[in-house]
Amino acid sequence: MNIPLDRSDINILNLIQKNATLTNQDIADLTGVSATSVWRRIKNLEDVGVIKGTVALLDQKKIGLDVSAIIHVRLSRHGEDTRIEFEKFIRNRAEVTECYAILGKHDYALTVVVPNVEKFEKFLAGHLLNHPMISESTTYFTLRQVKYSTALPLD
Repeated sequence: MNIPLDRSDINILNLIQKNATLTNQDIADLTGVSATSVWRRIKNLEDVGVIKGTVALLDQKKIGLDVSAIIHVRLSRHGEDTRIEFEKFIRNRAEVTECYAILGKHDYALTVVVPNVEKFEKFLAGHLLNHPMISESTTYFTLRQVKYSTALPLD
């Protein structure tokens, strides 16, 4: 279900996607909407699920998470039970920061972040490839991050 957004909503969302610590008054000053209206609009956007949460983005290298990999996974079976079991397994793995169901040769694309190659091998060999629902995986180690953004393009 699409939620209709007017120009003020879009301006507010663009600002808080860049800096969620802005106060309602800061946003009001930048958008020309009253602080009360900003508060009301943000509350409404939260209530309807457009704003899913507010988080702090961490620099993974500065906290010692130096290895990132993208893993494409093919499941051994394709029934609903298999999908549910695999997705539950993935949701419980902290090193998996993103998981997408995809079309093509593989069924899922995972982003995995760990401190070092040894931890990656432990995850891959000790957990992922031991999962009975997985028939194949292909790993791509990232060399460097060219672009990373959590901001959605609203304009």
